[in-house]
Amino acid sequence: MHRFRSTLPVILALSLLGCAHAGPASDSAPGRETAAMAHSTDATSASPQLSAEQVGKRFLKLIEGLESRDDLSLERIRDVMGLSLRNYESRSDDFYAYSQLLEDDWYFSVDYLEPSPSSMRGVGLSFGKPFPAEFEPNPMPASLCVLDFEYYHNALKAMGLYAEPVCDEIGRLRSWEYTKFNSDAVDFTLSIILQNIVPGEPGTLCVKSIDMLNGR
Repeated sequence: MHRFRSTLPVILALSLLGCAHAGPASDSAPGRETAAMAHSTDATSASPQLSAEQVGKRFLKLIEGLESRDDLSLERIRDVMGLSLRNYESRSDDFYAYSQLLEDDWYFSVDYLEPSPSSMRGVGLSFGKPFPAEFEPNPMPASLCVLDFEYYHNALKAMGLYAEPVCDEIGRLRSWEYTKFNSDAVDFTLSIILQNIVPGEPGTLCVKSIDMLNGR
């Protein structure tokens, strides 16, 4: 899949409709850092060590193969992404996650939420750094931003998802949402939370997390 880095300013200018530049965003899925700390080196023979680029591409492949939210399962995540998620009862009986350390003490986490009376089935991918220094900027290293926002944006649009920016109350870009419609109804919506621009890489936006919104 081609990357059109030069088109990103055009995409943002045409789509944001008044949004200002993106700032740091918080993790949209509480409990991930706890899970990461519990098994941040959880690679096993069934779950190989992956780079940020590899896990990002496998996550996009998972999304591309979904006809509906109901297609999600632990088995499908394992088959497509090659990762074995395990349950964390401290978070929820229905919450499963897999985390792995990357360079510079960063980690990625893939989590899955089983359906319940209060929650719909969902999956997410996030990148984080445990216990960052308070009040200090924590930009994502360039090596973890090989698949930048533009790559994910173009990939999800190529899958037929409708893309829409989300701004805060003063017009700053907060996130992007990508919605899959099936028979004129919303099937699922993904939310991309943006990370800081990589130092020394002007114009490059990184992706901190991609989550399937709950919808309830």
